[in-house]
Amino acid sequence: MQFTEIRSATSIVTFAGKRFLIDPMLSAKYQAFPAVPDTVQCAPANPTSDLPVEPSELFKVDAVIATHLHFDHFDEEAKRLLPKDLPLFAQSEEEADELRRCGFKDLRVLSAQGTAFEGITMYRTTCDHGSSSLTTKRGYEHLQMSDQACGVVFAADSEPCRFYLAGDTLYCEGVVNTIKEHRPGVIALNAAGAQYPLGHLIIMNHYDVLQLMRDFPDADVIATHLDGVSHASVSSAQLRRFKADQNLVKLHIPAALETVSLQRGPLEL
Repeated sequence: MQFTEIRSATSIVTFAGKRFLIDPMLSAKYQAFPAVPDTVQCAPANPTSDLPVEPSELFKVDAVIATHLHFDHFDEEAKRLLPKDLPLFAQSEEEADELRRCGFKDLRVLSAQGTAFEGITMYRTTCDHGSSSLTTKRGYEHLQMSDQACGVVFAADSEPCRFYLAGDTLYCEGVVNTIKEHRPGVIALNAAGAQYPLGHLIIMNHYDVLQLMRDFPDADVIATHLDGVSHASVSSAQLRRFKADQNLVKLHIPAALETVSLQRGPLEL
């Protein structure tokens, strides 16, 4: 399988010969969303960096996956620019309906029991996007934003191991249970340590990555969702220094447009 970093949580995953555009945030720098309030601010608005290619270059894919509809995973430019006939996978019927109202014609809903696509089965996985904290849950309600997100496990007979895109989640029992059930040899973690509100993590930071890798030392881990949002507390430069300090040889931190190619067997537990 191959993982190509684009910007922040936006990536292209190539698995079993099919290409998936993940969580397209396509706006120009600072044009998607104001700085997230009541938290750390590493930039005045979102996204915090330029898209490294023209948006249309990202549309040469077989399908799109929206793990959830927060601005940094599916923004207004994605709603406007994405070809409306591309297969588009959503985490729920409610979000699929919202995307249909935007003009998308081929909506499909991910399932925990497995959703088939072109010889691949994708399993929706649970996330804790900070909602285990009552303070964060109330904050989402104040912003009129959903606290729900999902991850995806990719499986195919033609691939020697499964790939787990963990999504916007803390390191929690749901993540551990997913790894134990599916034994993915490669795991992608959203690792910018985004906070909302101040002091309350809503995705993993560098110490969460470290703990997961201690718990599952045989896994190859790809760090993504870095250098893109104003409420991040960990940058790619910081994570690279942390990788060197902790000697995390199986941690991959791709730069924009860099591709990580990995061929390996199932995770040894």
